[in-house]
Amino acid sequence: MSNEPVQVLNKVPESEIIDNKQKDSPGISYKTIGTTLQALAVQLDENEIIISETGKMSWMTDNIQLNTKAQGIGKMLSRFFAAESLFVNEFQCLAGTGIVTFSTEQAGKIVPVDLDATKPGIIFQRGSYLCSEVGIERNTILMKKIATGLFGGKGFIMQKLSGKGRAHLIADGEVVMYELRENDSILVDHGNLVAYEETVDFDIRTVGGGMKNWIFGGEGIFLGMMKGPGKVWLQTRKMNLSAEIIRKSMMTNTSGGFGARGSMSNPLGCIFSAFISFAIFLFFIILMIVSNK
Repeated sequence: MSNEPVQVLNKVPESEIIDNKQKDSPGISYKTIGTTLQALAVQLDENEIIISETGKMSWMTDNIQLNTKAQGIGKMLSRFFAAESLFVNEFQCLAGTGIVTFSTEQAGKIVPVDLDATKPGIIFQRGSYLCSEVGIERNTILMKKIATGLFGGKGFIMQKLSGKGRAHLIADGEVVMYELRENDSILVDHGNLVAYEETVDFDIRTVGGGMKNWIFGGEGIFLGMMKGPGKVWLQTRKMNLSAEIIRKSMMTNTSGGFGARGSMSNPLGCIFSAFISFAIFLFFIILMIVSNK
């Protein structure tokens, strides 16, 4: 094995620079790659940082440093119940200009959202988060209305982005954004809802037409009702990423960690993953009890 030190790139080749105007200047530059199976290239100057969900990085220049972090006992516990990864990855440019690229397993669109103190936070379904800048806070929240949690198709647990900066979400299929005015409303199938501003009221409404429509209409009994003011992001593919992320969390996990890929065809692996999940959950409960004494 060679003992020579690893060479760190001082800059990205000129042909790969995303935005020459932003090079060596404050602010992070982004470029969306592809049409159907999209990736997001993020250009970082020295000491700039981008945060992502674990397992989303596809490639990066060797002047980018990866640092995996936990976010406190409370957030880790809430992320456990949300079936999300317990950790996040920070990517920092050590010198010059670097690029880190993120992609997902979904055939869909990457959705940029900009936040600051004058704008409402963004509430989104589990499994839709890709990456965000340092000034963005991500929290797990509970649905305020019991009926919406039971019948709204998203469960009781959602996630919220707030703060200042840009974040990127994942939509399955194409994506469209509606900006609702005060008292404007739109009925949405739960499989098409990606995100909405916190000023939007998310409730449920039964499908009209009675039992015949409920049984034979194929739209179920309940639809989501989004009432303005605020923005609503919808995806064209009827896929519930919340259910998908839970399904993935139950898959075989040979490493004993969270978010690894595997197959449900191995029952021993599923049992092992369930045992590990229960052990971690029990550990957090004991830790919280001890810390409160």
